[in-house]
Amino acid sequence: MKSPRTNAKWLLLSLAVVAVAAALALWFARRQTGTRTEAQVFTPSAPGQSALQTTPPPMAHVSALQAACDLLRSASNAAISRQQLAALRQSLAAMSANEAVAAIKQILDSKADTPTHLGFKLAANGLLDEAPTLRTFLLDELARLDPAAAAEYSRVILASMDSPDEWAVALRNLAMGDSSDAGRQLLAEKTAQLLQYAPWRQSPSVGYLEAFDVAVYLGGTSLLPTLSNLVSLTNNPAVAHASYLALDRLVINNPAAELAALESDPSLMQGRELTRANYFARADVRDPQQRQVLESYLLNPQIGAAEMNTFAGIYPNANFMISPNLLTPTPTPDHAALVSRDAESLAVAQQWLGDPRFASLQPVSAQIIQRLQGFLNQTAAGQ
Repeated sequence: MKSPRTNAKWLLLSLAVVAVAAALALWFARRQTGTRTEAQVFTPSAPGQSALQTTPPPMAHVSALQAACDLLRSASNAAISRQQLAALRQSLAAMSANEAVAAIKQILDSKADTPTHLGFKLAANGLLDEAPTLRTFLLDELARLDPAAAAEYSRVILASMDSPDEWAVALRNLAMGDSSDAGRQLLAEKTAQLLQYAPWRQSPSVGYLEAFDVAVYLGGTSLLPTLSNLVSLTNNPAVAHASYLALDRLVINNPAAELAALESDPSLMQGRELTRANYFARADVRDPQQRQVLESYLLNPQIGAAEMNTFAGIYPNANFMISPNLLTPTPTPDHAALVSRDAESLAVAQQWLGDPRFASLQPVSAQIIQRLQGFLNQTAAGQ
C-alpha cells in the first residue's frame, strides 16, 4: 500500500498534467472553432539578428505556459520541479517554434519568476541541465528554439543588472546567436561589467562564476588586468578560483600573447606570484615565441626564489581542469603530445644548464631535468 505522502505526490503530479492538458485543449478548441490567431511573420534582418518579427502570441499558448508556471510555483522540492519543467517544455513543444518564442518573450516581459529548487548546472553543450529559476529556464529554452532571437532578447536582460544567473545565460545566448562585430563588442562590454560588479562579486552565485567562461571565449588580453586583480581576492575564494581558472584557460588557448602580457607587467599578479609560476609553466618551448617569453620571465631578476621553485616543481604544466562550460571546450593533449613536450622541455632545460645567462638558475634547471628524466624513463619502461 502506498503511503499518504506518496499518494499526495502523485495527486499533485496528476493535477499538473491535467492543468497543462486543459490549457492546451482550450487552444485546440479555439483553433477548431475558428478563433482568429495572430502569428509571427518573417522579415529581412541584419546578420546576427533574428528573422522573426514578434507579434502577440495566441492567448491559449500563453495560458498553457502560465498554467505550467503556476504549478511550478507550488512545487515544494526539486523532484516535483523537474516534473513541472518537463510539462512546461511539453507545452512549448506543442507550439510552432515561432509561437513558442513569442510566448516565452511575453512571459519574460511580465517579469514573472519562481525558484525551481534546482541548481545552475551545465550540460556538455553549454546549455542548462538544471535551471535555478523559471526565467533562467525560459532564457535557456529560447536559445534552444531560436539562437538569433535569444541573442536579440539578451539585450533586454543585459540592459539592467537584475540577476547574475540571467546575465550568465544572456551572455552565452548573445555569443551563440550574434557573431556580428556589434554583438561581440556588446559581449565584451557586458562581460567586463559583470566581472567588476561588486554586489554580485561579494556573494557570487553559481551562474556568476560560470560566466567567467565568457572571458575565455572572448580571448585577448583586455580582461587580463581585471582577472588578475580578482585572482588576488584572498577574502573571496570562489571568485579568486573562478578568475584563476579563466586566466589559466586563456593561457592554454593563446599562450604566447597571454604570457607576454603577464611578463611585460609583473604588477598584474602582485601577491599571487606562485600562481603566476603555474601560468608560465604552461609555456611550450617547441614554439619559438613561447620559448622567448618564458626565458625572459626566468631571467627577470624580480622573480623570487619561491616562485622559481614553484615553477621548477610543475614545469611543463600538464594539469587540466575538465568541466562543462558555457561556451568553450577544455582542450587536453593526448599522451603522445605530452611525451613530445616533455622531451623538448628536457632538452631545453639541459641547454639552460650550460648557458651562462642562466648560471643563477642552475638549481632550477637541475630540478627540472631530474623530474622530466623520471617521467620519460617511466614512459619508456611502460612501452
